[in-house]
Amino acid sequence: MNSIRNIQYIMNAYIALFISFFTKNRENLWLIGGHNGSLYTDNSKVFYEYILDNHPHIDIYWVMNKDALVSKQIKSKKLIKGSIKSYLYFYNSKVVLFSDTLNLDIAPFVFVLPCIRRVYKKKFKVYLSHGTIAFKKMPKKNGIIQDIKESIFRSYNLASASTSLEKKAMLGYGIKSSNIEILGSARHDCLRAIDSKQKMILIAPTWRGWLSHNKTLEGTEFFEQYTQLLGHPLLNTYLKKHSIHIHFYLHHMFHRFLPEFEAYENTMITILKPSARISESIMSAKMMLTDYSSICSDFYYLKKPVLFFQFDRDEYIKKVGSEIDLEKNIFGEVAYSVDDTADKLI
Repeated sequence: MNSIRNIQYIMNAYIALFISFFTKNRENLWLIGGHNGSLYTDNSKVFYEYILDNHPHIDIYWVMNKDALVSKQIKSKKLIKGSIKSYLYFYNSKVVLFSDTLNLDIAPFVFVLPCIRRVYKKKFKVYLSHGTIAFKKMPKKNGIIQDIKESIFRSYNLASASTSLEKKAMLGYGIKSSNIEILGSARHDCLRAIDSKQKMILIAPTWRGWLSHNKTLEGTEFFEQYTQLLGHPLLNTYLKKHSIHIHFYLHHMFHRFLPEFEAYENTMITILKPSARISESIMSAKMMLTDYSSICSDFYYLKKPVLFFQFDRDEYIKKVGSEIDLEKNIFGEVAYSVDDTADKLI
């Protein structure tokens, strides 16, 4: 299925290139997107809405997947990622902004396609990031794939970092130091604590790249640890007794595995759907449980407590790494087992 879709993307890219020779350029056209075209959240969303509200002279479009469940949430003009129209608008654009990568969020394959690559180089490319990068290091691989990745990051004209530590992490990606500006995070402009009557804990684990090609998460340590926590009898008894709810949010790169967790949903535990407005859960939650998710930086910003559940810390450090010293500089309590995590939550 993916190979057929990718062939269609490439065909549409060249059809749009041919059409572009006979069309008039649109003035001040910007494209923006994020989260592989599937979500409407984080820095891209906030910056997009800022442009709509404050710079009406900018002709800006949000790029999304054809089947994205968040279509109705997008405030204004939209394009379908990989469509002929989307590629045509990309060729005519002045600025492109994205929170993941340009390939995933805006225009697949334009960096590597003959002839089209020359068009790509002329675009002003802005990397907004979708979370604080400092909990992850850029994975290094040998060979042509790594060379292409580093070349893509070097091609970014502007990258927005929230802190000097995040700038250091971006340098590890290959982004030029002169193109990284410490500007904060756009989403923090709209981030505030909401005084909700419902007592709620947000649980948001990050994804594991080494599991991304699995057909299922069942049987993995990740699945076993988190489902044991969600089904922990003492924790569930405590939740019911004190009317405390849990919102469980699986990383968007793992969303296809959501049905495997739905059996653990009950009156006190909600498994959030891909279309959930995660920013609302962040603002209304009383605390957060995570392992290495960058969402914890939003809780730190809001001065809310964070509990870190790091049952696989050694494996994570070996396979991913962190700019933050997970032994010394973590900003919250740490638990390493399900029982310890349940006790600390209680």
